[in-house]
Amino acid sequence: MPSTSEPADDARLWASMASARDAGAFCRAWLDLQCARTPGAIAGLVVLEGEENSFAPAASWPAGPQDIPHLRKVAEQTLTSGQAVVENDPDHPAHTGIAYPIAAGGRTYGAVVLVIAGATAERLQPILRELHWGVGWILSIVWQHQANEQADRNAASIAALDVLAAVEEHESFDESAVSLCNALAVALECSRVSFGKVYKDKVSLAAMSHGAWFRKKSDTAEAIEAAMDEALDQGVTLSVPSSEGNRLITLQQVRLAASGGLMAVASVPVLDRGLPVGVITLERDADGAPFAPRDLLFAQSVASLTAQLLAFKLREERWFGGRARRHMMDGARALFGPRRPLAKALGVAALVLLLVLLVPLAQFRVSADAALEGRVQRAAAVPFSGFIAQSHARAGDVVKQGQLLATLDDRDLQIDHARSVSEVQQLDREYRESLAKHERSNMNLDGAKLRQAEAQLRLIEYKLARTNILAPLSGVLVSGDVSQLVGTPVKEGEILFEVAPLDDFRVVLHVEEADITYLRPGQKGRFAPTGLAGGTVPFVVTRISSVTGTQDGKNTFRVEAELDSGAPRTLRPGMEGIAKVTIDRRSNLWIWTRGLRNWLQLFFWKWIP
Repeated sequence: MPSTSEPADDARLWASMASARDAGAFCRAWLDLQCARTPGAIAGLVVLEGEENSFAPAASWPAGPQDIPHLRKVAEQTLTSGQAVVENDPDHPAHTGIAYPIAAGGRTYGAVVLVIAGATAERLQPILRELHWGVGWILSIVWQHQANEQADRNAASIAALDVLAAVEEHESFDESAVSLCNALAVALECSRVSFGKVYKDKVSLAAMSHGAWFRKKSDTAEAIEAAMDEALDQGVTLSVPSSEGNRLITLQQVRLAASGGLMAVASVPVLDRGLPVGVITLERDADGAPFAPRDLLFAQSVASLTAQLLAFKLREERWFGGRARRHMMDGARALFGPRRPLAKALGVAALVLLLVLLVPLAQFRVSADAALEGRVQRAAAVPFSGFIAQSHARAGDVVKQGQLLATLDDRDLQIDHARSVSEVQQLDREYRESLAKHERSNMNLDGAKLRQAEAQLRLIEYKLARTNILAPLSGVLVSGDVSQLVGTPVKEGEILFEVAPLDDFRVVLHVEEADITYLRPGQKGRFAPTGLAGGTVPFVVTRISSVTGTQDGKNTFRVEAELDSGAPRTLRPGMEGIAKVTIDRRSNLWIWTRGLRNWLQLFFWKWIP
């Protein structure tokens, strides 16, 4: 391909690219060389992937910001599709935009965009070939950057394991915190490292490097705690000088650095399974250097590895952890030791009482309101919107399958039927006339109208055939009385009657939500209908539904059960009573305090944050 630069300039550009010390300088030198070797190039841009999966310009040619809308347009198309894009600029027809993706392994890392003046099809092929080979240089820089990041992470993980080993050598929390601060101070060359423990969403200074004692009420301690609180509130690592721009609040970090004449300050939250355990604050004096990203990565790795261990030791230091355990051990020595006979006698008496209360001898049952309903319960619904003309049955009647229950008014349908028949006949004549005259366009139109009219006629005939609402099966009407609704409108799908068989029942229990967790399919129980005067009927739980309802201001769940084969024949759908399901044997103390325990659990759940 011909070159637009002198050989000396070409050599200078190659030397500039070879001597580039960072990715930005390399991209600028590469783009200068690429544009110099491309005939007709008037602008160029290299876009690379940055943080948070966003793309940003890495180099431009000529130097400086580029304000060419077409340049951005073709770049966005390439980044979206991952394919090369060649498109003329609508505002400048003589300018052609070429965008070539920087991609490998199915992933797009960026794009190279050029604007060519006076490009032809013959000139575009060599240019695209040059871009294809040239993009490999950019990919090498991308892969080198990824390799360096992975190496930094591996090195940080290995060094963090050494710090974890130093922390595990100590038993108490205070000693472990001091060891952590000392190890970090040596590893990161810090003038001071502090650790603050979190209690009730507040940080208190717990340890400092190079010393086992410090003044907790000093100005320095308060400044460090304020910096720790700032990092804890935001839940991220903070550092000054910061590379994050103004996106993070670092007022307390700056205040701490200014008060101590420090070069750099960083605060790293320590989280155990998402819960804050503490905060590590790193300080470097005026002779040090700002914290590099690898330094912060190392500190974060240490925080992640030591979080669980520090959280465990911190819990051991609190009253309900270590201290309570020590008191229990003292009590055990009093009961089983060689002295203190009164304590032993009281212990034996308490043990006997607990056995009496806790031995599972009582039968535990769950009680619930229940009612009988048919196992198969069919509904007779309105087939179409209309008016009720006659009622032939009401709730409580025994009906047979196909028996007439109600009739819908069909006068409007008869009129519509006559009109539709007339319309079909007329359209049929028109269709035949068009067919006889061989008028194809009219024939197709009349044929479509005829088919539409015939479909409307079939719909009306279907409705006329369903004006009589019939019983879907033989049994008893458990609901439905439309004798007072004659002449009133009803909507399509509205249920008018429900029919249940006379010899096939099931028990429906309305179990309170506090008791539903004890029920399982297959459990047995007994149902006491009000109409049997104290008699009970055995049943077996078959299904626990998630359907809820409300009875007497309490939420209940629907539970279905199957009656025993020897159930009395006097049972009818709709009978109500009390059902008790046998669960298992529990202790009397558990049964007596079940309601109180449930209330206490809800009370504490409501008020404890």
